[in-house]
Amino acid sequence: MLLQNGINIEPKIAEIIGDNILIGGLCFVCSNKVGQGHIRHIDYSAITIGQYAPNYQAAGVTEAMREIAGDLEKAGIPINCSEDLLLARWKKLVWNIPYNGLSVVLNARTDEIMANPDTRFLAEELMLEVQFGAKIWGRIIGDRFLEKMLDHTEKMKPYLTSMKLDYDGKRPLEVEAIVGNALGMAREAGVDLPKISMLYRQLKFLDIRNRKG
Repeated sequence: MLLQNGINIEPKIAEIIGDNILIGGLCFVCSNKVGQGHIRHIDYSAITIGQYAPNYQAAGVTEAMREIAGDLEKAGIPINCSEDLLLARWKKLVWNIPYNGLSVVLNARTDEIMANPDTRFLAEELMLEVQFGAKIWGRIIGDRFLEKMLDHTEKMKPYLTSMKLDYDGKRPLEVEAIVGNALGMAREAGVDLPKISMLYRQLKFLDIRNRKG
């Protein structure tokens, strides 16, 4: 089971593991590593899982997923089983691309982004491009889902995203997995996502400069 942010990651793992079952997992949790073996849990706690099938075909809810879900539920972790892993990954990007990216570019927490009308507008515009990218790949994300992500973020406790913490710690950013891969999939379908593309170039510049410094 691959618990990682981003999209279009499973195909590379599938090449390595051959015929073994591959489950993709998406963590909806606000938490930070604050010390050796010390994780601070701030908000939320759910995990969504989906089984990978070649070319991201929808695999449905499989027995392997049910077994994993059962184990995690026994540990007190809320689990959602997705019939379509690619749809689940695009939906996660609705949050991850705007807030991870803007938190680094703007040097801001989620609450600061949401409190300012201009940066909230930017977050919403980026969400709309993710929604469009998903549609190009045949996955429909409704407007109500975007509204829910905005509402959840507005109510969320002040949070520094994982990308912002990596940036502050001068660690490599997950720019490709989260932003670059989504752009690549859109371009493969002959579509440009201009606002996400600009965010990607900004993050690439900041990532390289930050680690050199």
